[in-house]
Parts: sequence; C-alpha cells; structure tokens
Amino acid sequence: MPFCDLCSNIPWEELPTVPQDLACNLTGHKYIQPVLRWPQGVRGYEHHQTLDALRQSALSCGLCSLICSSANNVQEELEKLKPKWEAKEAYPYEWPTYKLFVVKRREGGDGCWVMSFVDGDGERTKRREKKGVEEAWIIAALGLCVREGDPLQEVIKGRPVEDRADSSKAFTRSHKWLHECDEHATCKPPQTILPSRIIDVGLPGDPKVRLWEPVPEGTVGNYVSLSYCWGKSQEFTTTRATMEARKAGITISDMPATYQDVVKLTRELGLRYLWVDSLCICQDELADWERESAKMLSIYSNAYLTVSATRAKDSSEGFLGPRIDRTFVELEYIRGGLHGQALAFNLPLHQELVKHTYIKLPDEPLSQRAWSLQERVLSHRVLIFGSDQIYFECNEGLQGEDGLCLEMRHDCAHKSLESEEFGKRGPWLKGLTVNQRPKRELLRGWYNMLWQYGPRELTRATDKLPAISGIAGLYADKIGDEYLAGLWRSQLHEGLMWQSLRFRRVKDYRAPSWSWASGDGIPASGQIVDFTEIAVILDAKVTLKGKNPFGEVTDGYIKLRAPMERLFMKTENWDPDAPGRYKYDNNIKMKTEHGSQSGPNSRFDFAFTADDAPQEAKRIVKSLEGVDIFALVIFRSSPWEADVAKDEGLYHALIVRKVDGTETYQRLGFLLATKGELGREPETEDKTGFPTITLV
Repeated sequence: MPFCDLCSNIPWEELPTVPQDLACNLTGHKYIQPVLRWPQGVRGYEHHQTLDALRQSALSCGLCSLICSSANNVQEELEKLKPKWEAKEAYPYEWPTYKLFVVKRREGGDGCWVMSFVDGDGERTKRREKKGVEEAWIIAALGLCVREGDPLQEVIKGRPVEDRADSSKAFTRSHKWLHECDEHATCKPPQTILPSRIIDVGLPGDPKVRLWEPVPEGTVGNYVSLSYCWGKSQEFTTTRATMEARKAGITISDMPATYQDVVKLTRELGLRYLWVDSLCICQDELADWERESAKMLSIYSNAYLTVSATRAKDSSEGFLGPRIDRTFVELEYIRGGLHGQALAFNLPLHQELVKHTYIKLPDEPLSQRAWSLQERVLSHRVLIFGSDQIYFECNEGLQGEDGLCLEMRHDCAHKSLESEEFGKRGPWLKGLTVNQRPKRELLRGWYNMLWQYGPRELTRATDKLPAISGIAGLYADKIGDEYLAGLWRSQLHEGLMWQSLRFRRVKDYRAPSWSWASGDGIPASGQIVDFTEIAVILDAKVTLKGKNPFGEVTDGYIKLRAPMERLFMKTENWDPDAPGRYKYDNNIKMKTEHGSQSGPNSRFDFAFTADDAPQEAKRIVKSLEGVDIFALVIFRSSPWEADVAKDEGLYHALIVRKVDGTETYQRLGFLLATKGELGREPETEDKTGFPTITLV
C-alpha cells in the first residue's frame, strides 16, 4: 500500500523527542491517555489536522491506516463515556482536536507517538495557559522492527513476532537472551542448589522424563522453575501413591500441554532439570506440602531461570502456541547510513504512557493468580510467554521480541533490596546502605507488593498467607522483624490502618479481623511520613497452623491501650444509590458524641466501588442496628505543609465492635477524622487512662 505525502516525508531520525518531566493522568481507561504539563508551543512533525482527513487518507495509506485504527479507539471510548459524565457519574474529559503531530517514542524502543491537544475553554484550560503548559493526548503509538538479515538489524533491535512461540526463531531469541545475560550481567543466582525433588527432562527425543527423589542435599545443577496457572482442576500430580511411578518415568505425551511445553523448552535451552510444583510436591500429604511450599524462597531464588506461562489460564492450554496477530506496514528507512525495510506496528497506548504496565502484564491470566506474584518476585531471571510475544526479564530490565527495551523490571527481591538500586526510588533514599537503612524504608517494597497481591485469585482461599510467605520470609530476614499474619511487629500502628479498597472478607477464618489477609482485595497499606502514636501496643501474638512462620494461622490477637469514641451512624438522608462522580461520597457518615454534626465518611471493609456496593452498604448498616460501634484511635498524622497554619492533622482510627459473648473486639473498617469531627485531642491526654482492649 502506498503512503500519503505526510507519511512519506516523516523525518524519522529528526523527530523531536517527548519533553521531560511530563505528568500523566491515570484515567483507568484503555485509550484515553492524557499527558499533562506539555510546554506550550512545543510541536513535532505536523500530520493530518482533522479526524476526517486522517480517516480519508487511511483508505489508501498504510501508516495512516495504523494511526486511524488507534484514533478510532480513542474516539469510541470518549463517545461511550460521554453520557456518564453528562450525568455527573464519571470524570469529564476535554476532547482532543485531532490536529496531529509526530514525536519520537519516549523510551522503550524504536518508533513514534502521534499526539493531539485538547481544545477547551474551561477553568482547567485557563489554569494551564497561565502556567505555559497544555494537555496533550497520545492518539497512536507506533513501534518499528526489522526482519532478520535486514541491514538495519544492527541498529533496530526489534524483530517481527513469529506466528508461534515454538518456532525455531523464537527459541533462538530466548536462548540468545539467556546467553547474553550469562555473559554480561550479574543476574544469575549465586548458586543453583537443586531442590529435594526435581524433574530430569533427559535428552531431546526421549519420550519420558523422570522424577528424581530424593536429590542428595547440596547437589549443584542448573534448573528451570515453572510459574503457571493450575486451573480449576489439577489431576496430573504426584501423590504418595504415584510417587514411585513418577520416579520410574513419566510419558511426556500424557502430561498437560503446559508441562509438555516447558519440557520442550528446557531441552531447547540445553538444560537438564525442571521444577514443577504439582510434580515435585506430594499433593495429598499435608506435612509434605507444607514443608515444600515453605521452601518457595529458595526454590525460585536458586533457579537458573523461571519460565512464566503467563498467557495460559490453566495447565491444559500450553504456552508455545499461536500469538495474537499483528498488522505490520513496511516502509523504507535509513539510519546511520544503513538503508533497509522497517516494519511499523501499533503499540498499546496505556502501556506506552505508563511503562510499568508492560511489566505488570495485568490482563494476562497468570497475572491474576496469587502464587505467581512471589514466583516472579523471587526469581532472578524470568522468560515470560505472553499472549502477544515473549519477554525476558533480568536485573538489566525487560525486553521483548518486537524491540521493547526497558531499563526496569518487575519488583524483584534480589534487586529492590540492594542499596544502589533501592536508592534510585527517590532522592530521600540515596546514599543509604542496606545495613544502615531503616526498616521503614526497606518495607516500602513490601507495601507496594501487597497492593498487587491483595486482589489476586486463589484456588484455595486458605493459601492467602502461604502464597506470599516466600517474600515475607525474605523481608523478615532483611529487617529482623517478627511477622504477624501479614503485619510487622515494629510497624503495627501503621500496619493496622490498612485501607480496604475493593475489599471483601472471606467467610471462613484465615486471619484475625485486623489483618488484611482476612479478606480479598487491595489492602492500601503504607507508611505515614510523620505521625504521633496514640495507641499503646501491649502485646501481639498469632498461632500458626503448621511450622511455616509465614504460613497459615488459626488465631491471633493484639492487646492495646487506646482511646475509644462511640460512633453513631447518620442514616437520615443517606442514599447509597445516589449518583455521583466519587463512590466514596456514598459511604455513610459517622458522628461521635462531642464531634461536629457533619461527621466523617465511614469506610467499612467492603468493596464500596463495586456494582453491588449499595446493597452491601445497606446490609452492613442493617446488621449494626442496636450494636455499639466505636472509633479506636491509633495515631494522628501530621498536617500537610499547606495545612500547617490550620493545624489540621488527621486521626486514624479503626471502626470496631465487641465480639458477641466475649470481651474482645473485631475490626469492621477504618475512619479518618479531624479534631473537630472526633471531638477531642487524645494525644494531649494521659495514656494510662485509655481503655485496654483486645483485637481478634
């Protein structure tokens, strides 16, 4: 397909770059990607100036066709959302003008972004004009790659993604990545001690593999660990009854597709050993499962390579099959005196703007599973088989077949806890070493991981704590602290005040009510920069179900002395079904005896943004009729700098009630209140006069 004059004359190597220090608006939408604070007057190569002109050109121009397909997605998403913001049920956006200009792609690989500005006359536009900035939108993002053997292969890293992940070219790329990492990086585990059981994959052509058990302690060998989705049912396992048969030999063709694929890949990479949990852990023997699952830290940390079957939703699907089709447009391209044929293709807009989304792969089946988080975090190197392409991740960053190249990786225990890298996360950390760094700073990574881990799915609900126990064990070793059902003894004040986002408690007991592990969803937990402790922690203890100190618990308590304020729900004029932009506003308000009449919004532990939130809110309020509930004040955070003159810090409190028939209390939610809303200043009072209660 020929190109229009505008596309034919794109000065690829002279395109201006995206300005530095831009902010993005995290809209939560797939195609609406505003870029804030774009300097006024800064433009790139001028392209079509209306959406109609682009659409007309797309009928005969290959590049315009790529750009237009993305622009249409932007327009369709806006049109779909427009009725919601007209009804004031969603945030209103100012529409792009579709006056397009082209700039060089911001990191990540070769290619470009196609930008447009918004055209508004409201207050937001006026405020931006005063600051000399504008709001630009990414309308399309194009990547560039070249075929093997093209003269440009020396300067353009990306290659067309093969139709199948088991093609010879795909295997060659995977082997090349691993070899280059071995030669030039320090990502390999310091030692590769084999686990107590391992699969010997044998040689290519052998129709069987064998379970080697027991492996002599201290045996050294390079092995692959598999990270994958089991699925709803898993029949191909090792049990006490099948143990000897597995040791005698397992016919590969009898195995699920994912197992067959990882055996094939392990052999292609020239490796001999493979660890798969369902085969290397005795699945019908609780003591064996508990002992071996507690070793996840060492198993994934010691693996020479972890293979992540990210695209497969269960073990029967495999991961070496066909990939998502891409549309490539060929164009003549010159760089550094080299002339060749480049291939342009569309890139996802959200991932281009928010690069860590490439790394998180949020839409892939394995990214929804709880166990897979620690499997990736604990691994030194990961070969990721996604729906669209293969990625290789190590301490040097993340790279993909199509040329994606990022100098960052997913949170990794072997990198984030190293002083040099950790210091890059913010200027306040630079110059600190691991031994000198306060526990608070080290635990930032832990809280970040809880945000990712909380909403992930489990086949067995009781695995909530075991499935992150490897990461917990690593942090416990680094910070020298005691782990209490997901919280840390030295940070109990902040730990208790996790905020339930999209949170649902589970029916069966698996953790105390004060632990985020008592439910599923995001436990927005973090560290307050500056606060005054009000509650006094007197004692805390959990009872373990087994021997894993980071695994399942059967009960637990925290005994503390803290001020309590009786809470009264303000049901008058409360309507949880009321339309509005922010669902938080529909939470029922509370009042204390001496606090202001307005009162703060409550935050009971439920999914207050979910579709069924109004019904759940009504159920909770109904269940608490005639029940005494209290604000248990834990600490007071210092005011933001802008509010210092107003002296307006916030009290952070748990909403609690007494457990029927006992003298203990359980958490129902949390509350943030000003001094006026609380009606007292407990930090100025004698702490010995506060009541002593036990949370369970």
